[in-house]
Amino acid sequence: MNICRVPSSPLFARLVPPLLCIALVLGLLYYGEPVLKPLAMSGLLALLLTSPCRFFERQGFPRGYAAMIVLLFAVVLFVIVFYLIFNSILSFREDLPQMKQNIDASLGQLETLLGKWLDVPTQRMHEIVQNSSANLLPKTSYLVNRTLTLGSVVLFAGIMLLIMTFLLLLYRSLIVGFFTTLFADEHGATVQNVFNRIQYVIRSYIAGLLIEMVIVAVAFFAALFLLGIRYALLLSVIAAIIKILPYVGITIACLLTALISITTNTPVTVLWAVVSMLVIHMIDGNILNPVIVGNKIRINALAAIVAVFTGAALWGLAGTFMALPLLAIVKVLFEEIPALKPFALLMGDDTNIANERSFLIKRIRHKKA
Repeated sequence: MNICRVPSSPLFARLVPPLLCIALVLGLLYYGEPVLKPLAMSGLLALLLTSPCRFFERQGFPRGYAAMIVLLFAVVLFVIVFYLIFNSILSFREDLPQMKQNIDASLGQLETLLGKWLDVPTQRMHEIVQNSSANLLPKTSYLVNRTLTLGSVVLFAGIMLLIMTFLLLLYRSLIVGFFTTLFADEHGATVQNVFNRIQYVIRSYIAGLLIEMVIVAVAFFAALFLLGIRYALLLSVIAAIIKILPYVGITIACLLTALISITTNTPVTVLWAVVSMLVIHMIDGNILNPVIVGNKIRINALAAIVAVFTGAALWGLAGTFMALPLLAIVKVLFEEIPALKPFALLMGDDTNIANERSFLIKRIRHKKA
């Protein structure tokens, strides 16, 4: 028997072309990162701003002016948020010497406590703690300074992103027409339907996600402010942004909050801050997310985590945050291609799991009915 022969089963014949296509696309995304990454970011932003742009066009504005007005509003909103975050970062940088003193005091207490518990000589324990703190503090200061020095790079990238978004909004009819005429005439309606679905899913998903992020950021800020946590605004905004990463985001947010607030607050206050963030996260996951975002995109947690890791491996931090919107686009495309429908089913979240819709949501909707 020839055990090395190539399988000729229908299953093998059906799996090979889609898998080869997916592998080629991943390779193209990896090697084409310098061009495709900014194009994907501007494309997602253009999809989000298409509806406001159409609104101004219906009011009689030419498409170019409508796109400029929408982008102007987006820039103003971004500048306000960036200004608040940047001021918090500057305040954090100015307080680094005081934080270092607090860390030294905490390390002195830790040094005495560990010396008693581990029965280590005081001089030896002092050397261990000093070496550890010397390795930690320069890295923290370097990270903050490095973040501030990247401002010019971010500014240039933002300008280029706005220009590309403006051009995509201006020439969106040409882009849709290109893909429509690329395929046979009998597939023209299908292509147009795919574009409409992608636009609806991305617009609804990103809009819902932004609403959820704002609500969660306000809740985080209220909890941390009431507990007397310094940098409450900065920590709440960062936590709300990275919380979109399934499971990983809230863990990083809690660790970051604990590490920064422990230098200026008591351990009990830090513990209450972490508990408050976890409670808000559970309320968000069981109530806010199913109502605001749950109906916009049906993607299970496993596919989301795989997409986040894949995006991080291909495009770094930008790929991490673009992973879920791009996964939604991929799912819409796979649903329209017969050979790729099984993969779309694998991404979906249409199972009848009990916790998919909590009991509280059912009661609320039942009362509304």
